[in-house]
Amino acid sequence: MRTVNLPGGDVILYGQAPYGWRLSADRSYLVPDPDEQRILSVVRHLYLSERLSVKAIAEYLRRTRMLNRRGLPFSASGVSEKIHRRTERPAEAKPPKAGKRRRGS
Repeated sequence: MRTVNLPGGDVILYGQAPYGWRLSADRSYLVPDPDEQRILSVVRHLYLSERLSVKAIAEYLRRTRMLNRRGLPFSASGVSEKIHRRTERPAEAKPPKAGKRRRGS
């Protein structure tokens, strides 16, 4: 993501948002995309818990008709990118609302 600092201190994001995230309506922060977050969760589960290979995960996503942002089936390289990218909240994402604590925190 790239940023542009506007006069007055406002910031606008532009470029392709990371998979699992979308730009807010005013383009000032990222918000989670529930459908893409669900796919990321499935991919991580299959890789970390079920111990499937990247190629097997791509085949599973094809069989279950899960598609990427462009409406195409996932490739093995696309799955690998999803597995090995940072999983924490991007710096451009809006912080979680106060008062909502995660279990175990």
